[in-house]
Amino acid sequence: MSTVAVLIIGDEILKGEIDDANAPYLLHALQELAVPVERVVTVPDRRELIVDELKRLRALAEAVVVSGGLGPTHDDVTRMAIAEALGTDLVVHPEAEARVRGFYAEKVTDAELSMAQMPRGARLVDGLRTKTFGFELDGVYALPGVPFLFRDIVDGLKASFAEEPVHRRVVETTRREGPIAPCLAAVQERAPDVASGSDPLYDAGAGRVRVVLRCADPARRD
Repeated sequence: MSTVAVLIIGDEILKGEIDDANAPYLLHALQELAVPVERVVTVPDRRELIVDELKRLRALAEAVVVSGGLGPTHDDVTRMAIAEALGTDLVVHPEAEARVRGFYAEKVTDAELSMAQMPRGARLVDGLRTKTFGFELDGVYALPGVPFLFRDIVDGLKASFAEEPVHRRVVETTRREGPIAPCLAAVQERAPDVASGSDPLYDAGAGRVRVVLRCADPARRD
């Protein structure tokens, strides 16, 4: 997977009622897999906003990972929004319906069965350890917003997202970013294949700067 964009959906996140745990987990996984992330966006549970943002993100990245809005309640509109953005309709996915019925058994409700409705042509993507599932169609990966379910599916998708490994070297210094900025710029100019970046860190009042180098060739890193 060459590039990924991330779309986090949920009023509760934008209102500060809960902290988003899914984007950080996914970003860390993609960093380990050397997959560049183009953008991370959070939108409310509004179908038209999800559709608009999804169209923009698809123009930026090869794949878009969507988190949230796949449940059985009235504000879970992600399935409909993805179908609209991709120009298709919703249909009952037979395997998804069988799984929903198997999970809830005789207590299953019509609202819960609605979770088996997916954009036409979608395929299921499975959790690595549990029976949870999301779906994928045309590079859009729809995953549940519940963190432990989201993480389970992300772990199951790692093999399909993997690229060539990136080699990293981390150097810390007590010097400020300002004085070392010309040196970092000169290094980047001499070695454009080695990505570099710096971050100021503060611990107990003491400041330092972390410099991270990333490249495909471990010899270039060192």
